[in-house]
Amino acid sequence: MGFNIKKYIMELPEYIPGRTIDEIKEKYNLKKVYKLASNESLFGPDYSVIKEIRKNLNDIKYYPDSSCVEIRKKISEKFNIDIDSIIIGNGTDQIIEMICDSFIEAGDNIVIADPTFLIYEKSTLKCNGMVVKVGLKQLRQDVEELVKAMNSKTKILFLTNPHNPTGSKLSSSEFDYIMGNVNRDVLVVMDEAYGEYMNEEDKIDTISYISRYKNLVVLRTFSKVYGLAGLRIGYGISDNNVISVLNKVRLPFNVSFIAQKAAIKALENESYVNKIRSIVDEEKNRYYKILNENRIEFVRSYANFILIKTGEQSDIIIERLLRDGFIVRPGINLGIPGYTRVTMGLPYINKIFLKKFVRIFNEVYGKVKF
Repeated sequence: MGFNIKKYIMELPEYIPGRTIDEIKEKYNLKKVYKLASNESLFGPDYSVIKEIRKNLNDIKYYPDSSCVEIRKKISEKFNIDIDSIIIGNGTDQIIEMICDSFIEAGDNIVIADPTFLIYEKSTLKCNGMVVKVGLKQLRQDVEELVKAMNSKTKILFLTNPHNPTGSKLSSSEFDYIMGNVNRDVLVVMDEAYGEYMNEEDKIDTISYISRYKNLVVLRTFSKVYGLAGLRIGYGISDNNVISVLNKVRLPFNVSFIAQKAAIKALENESYVNKIRSIVDEEKNRYYKILNENRIEFVRSYANFILIKTGEQSDIIIERLLRDGFIVRPGINLGIPGYTRVTMGLPYINKIFLKKFVRIFNEVYGKVKF
């Protein structure tokens, strides 16, 4: 290619998405395929959200509200916060990108757990910044080492709670340690994409910290428990001054009209979120029981997925699952070789999957614990 492309752009890591249902159907000549790889909610949105989408379809000929006032107002009322402390993005991915665009210059760095969500790294490298990676400790974010890893060039610390891809959580004391030991000129970004799957006693009330810590950004999404992954809408909450900076790089009309309407309606039905959380908890317990009975190791999860130890034969197990119509996420693609990440599906899907998975696992390993 004869174009003069920035060298660091050419070296950006590639995000490997989950394989599509149609792709697997065609490759293996299957009529039914279940996608348990990308942590979508297979329950989908509440029916009231579907009705709201249908009701507003005739107005898609107009540009959306560029300032997303209605949805920001709804969020501000829900959490009793200033509307100007909220920014809406085309998924939280876009807000992560806005944050890096606003605060990272050549030579600056971010600190992240390793592994974690790839978009933190990719958005930083795109700005010609550097990435400092801190290994997990027993598959959990190591808060003390994350703090130690920061230096004078550190601009952002990215955290996830629950953590992706392991499903582990941060405690309140760990979060207090971080906020108490990070310099106030370093932005702490807490990504809570899976936060709604946590029970109240496990959650950290991160939004309440924002009034005390002007360097904190909290990210949440409608892609997970609300079932709106295909519409791409998420939000960030921070001090007004931080949000003002992000708005300078935010593109106009960045969130679609339908996504805004759907998210507004989704926020009105907290009982639906509670219902989905309860079902997912029941399904995770089903997994725990069966995996324990078969002496298959796993990581207890606070999200809507489970990381299962599939060992040296992971590729064989995943390939056989694909042939049986189940798409799961190889741990090697997530930075955790020897593991497989499985999204909680509908109860009947989980029953079928567990039966097939245990059979395949036991056949591959000869029922010997590894």
